[in-house]
Amino acid sequence: MKLGVIGGAGRLGATTAFCVGLRDCVDEIKLMDVKENFAAANVMDMSQAFLPVGRTKVSLARDYSAFSDCDIILSAAAKPFSKDIKDRAQELQMNVEIIRPICEQLKKYCKPTTVVIISANPVDVFVYIYQKLLGWDKKQFLGLAGNDTIRLKWAVAMATGKEYSNIGAACIGEHGGGAIRLYESMTYGEVPLKLTEEQQAQAEKECADWFGHWTDLETGTTTGYTSGVTMSMMIESIAKDGDLIIPCSTPLCDQMGYDSCAMGLPVKLGKGGVKEVIIPALTPERKEELNKVADKISEMIAQAGY
Repeated sequence: MKLGVIGGAGRLGATTAFCVGLRDCVDEIKLMDVKENFAAANVMDMSQAFLPVGRTKVSLARDYSAFSDCDIILSAAAKPFSKDIKDRAQELQMNVEIIRPICEQLKKYCKPTTVVIISANPVDVFVYIYQKLLGWDKKQFLGLAGNDTIRLKWAVAMATGKEYSNIGAACIGEHGGGAIRLYESMTYGEVPLKLTEEQQAQAEKECADWFGHWTDLETGTTTGYTSGVTMSMMIESIAKDGDLIIPCSTPLCDQMGYDSCAMGLPVKLGKGGVKEVIIPALTPERKEELNKVADKISEMIAQAGY
């Protein structure tokens, strides 16, 4: 099992590659980046870092032909993050122009069974576009969305004082500002978890304000560690056919009637990508929220020319 990483010199691509290597779940990781010297430096460093923990090899991909034997591709390619970016629509205009040339190369060199994971934002838009341009099975296309759920569980743990590891929760819909946090279906262990109004308001504020707090730090970078851990979990489940259930952006939202977009839904991941979409039980109010999110994502896809 081999993983190719586009953007292997960047914070997100490199962090994910490192997390995957620590999990020792693939035979080889191939790093590519327009900053080839930085990618080469990561190859040198990771090649030694993985020796005490497993068998994963790391190599430099100088061009897309190196990905011809890869089973999974992570596309972490994106324009440098800016503190002036305030929403996903701005990120769309910044990143959309790099997608078509990437897809042309992937279609030329990669196996049509390759699973493609996308992390660039707006990820729901790009998952849809990648699938349309490559034309492979929808189950093979995934976008990073699980970190929204991690942050929800973190916020609930902060508001309630309960253990993070015992909280069951999920975000669906758009990755980022349009995420729908399903408070009404949360659990603690095997028991339904009902928050007080004050606790839910606190958790909601923590989630809603998180991105603003990050950009206020003016680091000029996107997040790396939370996203890297999340995507390494996804990659491990695909590589090992592990049946992990995790929210991901998927074009298989067409199973809920949304056939002109991709969006975050809980899915079961294994060999070949998505094995099953876990359709959440939604109140009429939540369904209407999801309809609005789908319309928003579809509009952005149309704005991008797809």
